[in-house]
Amino acid sequence: MKLFADILVPLDGSPTALKSLGVATWLASSLGARMHILNVGEPLPEGQALARLGVSEKYRPLVEVHQARDEAADEILAAVDRYCVGLLVMTTRGGSIHSAIPDSPETIGQITREVTERSQSPVLLLPTAYEESLPWCSAIVPLSGEAATDASLTLALQLANSLDLNVTVAHIADWTLRKGDEATGRYVDQVHHEFAQMLNELVTRACPLCTAEERGRIEDFHLARGDIAEELLRLIEDKRASLLVVGWHGEFMIGHAQVLKSLMRRIRCPLLLVKPQPKEPFRLKVGEAFG
Repeated sequence: MKLFADILVPLDGSPTALKSLGVATWLASSLGARMHILNVGEPLPEGQALARLGVSEKYRPLVEVHQARDEAADEILAAVDRYCVGLLVMTTRGGSIHSAIPDSPETIGQITREVTERSQSPVLLLPTAYEESLPWCSAIVPLSGEAATDASLTLALQLANSLDLNVTVAHIADWTLRKGDEATGRYVDQVHHEFAQMLNELVTRACPLCTAEERGRIEDFHLARGDIAEELLRLIEDKRASLLVVGWHGEFMIGHAQVLKSLMRRIRCPLLLVKPQPKEPFRLKVGEAFG
C-alpha cells in the first residue's frame, strides 16, 4: 500500500505558488503517487494548463489537472475529499493578496492558513525562505512528550523508509534546576543519565506500530534545553536537514503555534504538518450482532 497515493498542489499561476511544483513532482515520482494540480483561475485545457504552469514532459504522465475558478479554501478542501488526497503541498503564501494572521502577517497567507487548520490530511508547507534541494537526505522530528502530536513520528519514519532518508529525533525542554531539587538529590545533569530511557519511552509511545525497518531510519537522537525554535533552527543547520516534521493541533490563531510561526519565518527547508488522527467512535453492538 502506497504511503501517499494522491498528492494535491493548488496553483494560481504566481511565481510564489509555483515553488511547490518541483518538490511535489519529485515526491509523486519517488512515491509512485498520482499528482493532482488544482488550476485556480481561468479554466484551460489540460495541455495548455500544464505548459503554463511549467510542468516538465517527464512528469506529465503523473499529473491530473483540475479546474477551480475560486481559490477559496473550500475549493481546495473539496478537491482533497473528491480525489482522496493523502498529502497537500502548498507555499505558506500564494500570489494573491489576502489578509493574514493578525499577529504575524508575514508568516502565512489566509487561504493556506484555512487549509492547514481544516485539512485532516498532512500538509507540506514551503516557507517564504524555501530553497529547493532535491533529493531529500534527512528529516528532523521534534517530540514534546505529548502522545497526540508525537504520533507524527510514525508518518515521518514511514516516509523516511519510502524515500531512503535518515531521521533525527529531537526533544527540547527546560531542564533548569528548580528550587528544592537539591534537597531531593536531583541535579542539573541528571537528565543526561536518564537520556536513553527517556528517548526510548518517547519513541515507543510515538510509533508503536512502526516496523523494525522503519525504526531503523532513526540515525540520531538530540536532547537539548532552551528556546525550542532556536534549538531546532540550529539543529536543521547542523544536520543540513531536508525536512522538518511537526505534529500539531491545527490552530494558527493569536497566541497559538508560536514556535511554528517562528520557524516558518526563518527555515529554508519544507515543513510537514501532521495532525492527530480522529479516533473511531465506540459503538456498542446489540441484538443480532450477538446472535
